[in-house]
Amino acid sequence: MDTGFARPQKGQFRHLGRVLYSVGLRMQNAMAEYVKDGDRPDQILFLEHNPVFTLGRSANRADIHLAEGFLPIHGLEVHQINRGGQVTYHGPGQIVVYPICNLRRGRQDVNRLVYGLEQAMIETARSFGVATDRIAGYPGVWVKTERGPEKLGAVGIHLRRWVSTHGIAFNLDPDMSHFQWITPCGISEMGVCSLRTILGEGCPSWNMASEYLARNISEMLAIEAMTVEEPSKSISATIWRRGTNGREVLVMMRNASEGQGWSSVTGMVEDGETQEEAAHRKTLEETGLRGQLAHLGLQHTFWIDPVLTHIQPSESHKVDEPRFNTETCFHIEVPADSQVVMNRAEHGEYRWCAPEDAMQLMSWEGSKTALNTLARGWR
Repeated sequence: MDTGFARPQKGQFRHLGRVLYSVGLRMQNAMAEYVKDGDRPDQILFLEHNPVFTLGRSANRADIHLAEGFLPIHGLEVHQINRGGQVTYHGPGQIVVYPICNLRRGRQDVNRLVYGLEQAMIETARSFGVATDRIAGYPGVWVKTERGPEKLGAVGIHLRRWVSTHGIAFNLDPDMSHFQWITPCGISEMGVCSLRTILGEGCPSWNMASEYLARNISEMLAIEAMTVEEPSKSISATIWRRGTNGREVLVMMRNASEGQGWSSVTGMVEDGETQEEAAHRKTLEETGLRGQLAHLGLQHTFWIDPVLTHIQPSESHKVDEPRFNTETCFHIEVPADSQVVMNRAEHGEYRWCAPEDAMQLMSWEGSKTALNTLARGWR
């Protein structure tokens, strides 16, 4: 098939799992910087986001039909961004793809890029027996249903100096009720669907559908896939106790050499160690505390900024390749009379805070999201 590009371009397809939305924005900017000179492979990022409404350059806040205070209670965020288009929703069960591509050297055609991404979604849906098509004047891909046309996949691209960011959102099995709280892409006369609403129990898994989508994007955009290094693994543990005035959360100030900022317990998973073992070990090393460990049901991936010296690369890591890390989040309840014995090599001070005060102090999205997840379970 003629893709419209002069010749194939090398690219790295990265399947990253959950990525917090604000972290994903920084990730895109970092990958755009990485590919901007044209001598490095394109970076095609496959992921899913926490529940979030995004406002493109043409968006109207009135297209979100909810009061401001309603959103955080339900774990929803709102972000104003620089892609084209209006308001859209991202969340678990949706495949988001950010093709960070350098379009120089014979590929300076943003319309062909958009067409190729739409065609990749069309071919992926067809692989699972779902017929989709374009509708003139309405970007994305659409399904004819008994209710009328419904959007299965959205597209929104930002281009700066011929490097693309943002991309597509393919509805596999997201929470469809969240689309009812907005006017998706400013379109009130047509609906939204997913592979789950069409196929029911025949809906493929996220991993299966994303692999099909990756192959189709590779073909449609003439990208030759290269090998990638898997993300490193780490844990976080939110430490809390039942104080005399209610629940209290432990926060610690990291030393400058460790990233400097208030956070919970974090650390890398060592070879041969389970995530649970790593969480207990790091908690004991950093605080001297022991307690009851539980999963938060949260795992997220982030790009490792090279200036963060406390996260060391593996021995096999290629010097010039971007680094990513996947963090699994736990919480640990400790007895109210436990005494903190802080590791001064990593932290300068600590505080026991009310959850809302700890949230204000914490420096990183991962720590904040973990605490917010824990606090919602307390309500």
